[in-house]
Amino acid sequence: MTRPGSGLGQLGLWLHLRGRRTDAASLPAIPAGTGPALVVHTAPDAARAAPQIIACLTRARAGLRLDAEGGADDPVVAAQLLDQARPRAVLLLGSDLPPALIAAATARRVPVILAECRLSAADLGWGLQALMRRQLLSQMEAILLTDMPSLIIARRMSLPEGRLSMTGPVSEIREPLRCSETERASMAQQMNGRHAWFAACLPQAEEEAVLSAHQAALRRSHRALLIIAPADPTRMDALARDIEAQGLTVARRSEDEDFGDEIQVLLTDGPTEMGLWYRLAPVSFMGGTLSGEADAMRHPFEPAALGSAIVHGPQTGPHATEWQQLSGAQAARQVRHAEDLALAVTELTQPETIATLASNAWTVSTGGADVALRIATRVAETLERPERQPA
Repeated sequence: MTRPGSGLGQLGLWLHLRGRRTDAASLPAIPAGTGPALVVHTAPDAARAAPQIIACLTRARAGLRLDAEGGADDPVVAAQLLDQARPRAVLLLGSDLPPALIAAATARRVPVILAECRLSAADLGWGLQALMRRQLLSQMEAILLTDMPSLIIARRMSLPEGRLSMTGPVSEIREPLRCSETERASMAQQMNGRHAWFAACLPQAEEEAVLSAHQAALRRSHRALLIIAPADPTRMDALARDIEAQGLTVARRSEDEDFGDEIQVLLTDGPTEMGLWYRLAPVSFMGGTLSGEADAMRHPFEPAALGSAIVHGPQTGPHATEWQQLSGAQAARQVRHAEDLALAVTELTQPETIATLASNAWTVSTGGADVALRIATRVAETLERPERQPA
C-alpha cells in the first residue's frame, strides 16, 4: 500500500493545481463581527446534511462567522479567500475533496476537518487520482466518516488512527406526520386488536406481491388486515376488483365502509392520511422499493418516527443514506422479491419482533441531530484553539 504522503500523490496534486490556475474571481463577502471565521465547503453528497450541521455550529459557537466559500477549485481564489477571511478552520462536508482549498489551508496552517465522508474501494487504487486523494486525506486534522467500511478503508490507507472517527451519516430530521387523534382512536376501536400491516404508496407493479403476501399472512392469522394506500389514486376501482378477484373482501375508505373482522383489505384514498395509517399499522411495507419506482417511494423515517416496523425492498431511490442507517442499526427488514415479502409479513406477527424493529427505527430516525452535534462539537473545539501563524 502506498503511504498517504507519497511522491506520486504530491505530484498529482501539483499537476492538478497547476492546471486549475486561473484569474481570481470575486470573493464572497466576509460576515462582520469579532467571532472566529469558519470556511465551509459542501460537496453534492452532503447537501442535505449541511443545514443541520451549520445550525448546530451557530448554536455551539456564538458570534461564529461562516463563509460558504466559492473558489474551492481555483488556487488563486482559494488563497485569497483564506487570506481575507483568516479562518480558524476549514470544514469540508462530503466525499469530494477540493485540492486548491486544502492546499491553501495547509500552506497557512489552517486546520482542515473533513466530515460526512464516505470512502470506497477505488480510493485504495494505484491510479494518480487515488494517490492524490490519499495525499489530500493525509492533510486533514480530523476525518469524520459515515460508516464502518469507510473507516476500514481509511485504516488501510495508513491514515493516523487518532484523526479518524466514525460518526454515522447525518440524516434528515423530519417532523412526525400528523393525524386526527379522534379518527385514530375510532379506527383503532374498529380494528379491535387485529394484526394490521400497511402498504404505503403502493405502485401497480407491486400490487400482486403485496396481495400474495397478505394471503400468506391470513394463513398465519385469519383476522389479519391489510391497509393499502395506492400510489396512483386512479387505480382505486381496478385495484378493488383485483382484490376481490383473489377472493379477498375489501372495504373502501372513500365510501366510509366499516371494516369488521370479515374485511381483509382496507383500501384508502391514496397517499393521504399517511400519519393515520402509520400509527394504526404495527408494520409498514414501503412501496416502490421492490420495483424501483422512485416516484412512489416515501421517506423511510415517516413510519420510523411513528412506531411502525419497516419492511422494504432492495431499491433505495432518493433515500440511500436513510436506508443505510436503518440497515446498520437492524431497524428494518429488507426483502429481495415477492416471496421474501410474504415470508417477512408472516414472521412479523410477533409483538416482540415488531417492537424491536420499531424501537431501533425510531432511534435512527431521531439520531441525525446527534451526528450533526458531534460534528459541530469537534469543529467548535478547533475554533477555540489560538490562531496558528503561517509557517
